[in-house]
Amino acid sequence: MSLTKNSRPRHFPYQHPTFGRGKNVKDESAWKKTIYYVWWSYLKRNEDYLKTCESSGKGSLSKLYEDFGDVRADDFKAWWTEDGRGAKLFSNPPAEETVRLLSKSEEAPTDGDRLLVSVPLNLPKKFILQRFRSLLDQHHKGQRGKRYAKTSKAKYQFTGQPNIEALTTALNVWDKRIEHPKMKLWELGQFLPLNKHLYVDYLKSGKPLDTASKKLMEATVSRYLKKARASVTNTSKGLFP
Repeated sequence: MSLTKNSRPRHFPYQHPTFGRGKNVKDESAWKKTIYYVWWSYLKRNEDYLKTCESSGKGSLSKLYEDFGDVRADDFKAWWTEDGRGAKLFSNPPAEETVRLLSKSEEAPTDGDRLLVSVPLNLPKKFILQRFRSLLDQHHKGQRGKRYAKTSKAKYQFTGQPNIEALTTALNVWDKRIEHPKMKLWELGQFLPLNKHLYVDYLKSGKPLDTASKKLMEATVSRYLKKARASVTNTSKGLFP
């Protein structure tokens, strides 16, 4: 949940980036593990979108540019926080309701998305908290990243259940391919831990892979490249992955 001064709570379907303040600034490794950073990273590889950025928002993706802006810089924090961009794009609309105390004259709501609880204040606070957690576990079955994602009303939503580790690996393969366009696919795989067994064997022996291993590595690299290409393309449609 994200909450700014004098604002309503904003909820994200997945763990969102937090950067900390003052002496409590978080290391970049914390927010680089969020799916929102990964989406931004893929968009930065979309050539059509980069052309729109170079044209100051003019072009076939001008509508998308109005929301995502210029992504050519490498400062994710600045991009995310500028005018509350991250929350505007990826969080659910501000919550109309929050956990609160009902007034004596107020009629209790009866819809299925609320839980009415009677709290005897003469009981120990520790017991009340334990009991409340138990009730919440019984009646609130949602899991972050699953239930929230399925019911999300965010402006930009995810397709399916994104796998951060797999998407990060695929992007690393993509970048390696761009860096070494003439290198064979199995050769690219030797420098990336795509197949842990083959990777460890290669590091230990320092010898080239045999034919069967080359084919396996080639297929693995090809699969990751296909996934990366599809996800990069999807970013220009406002979709991910």
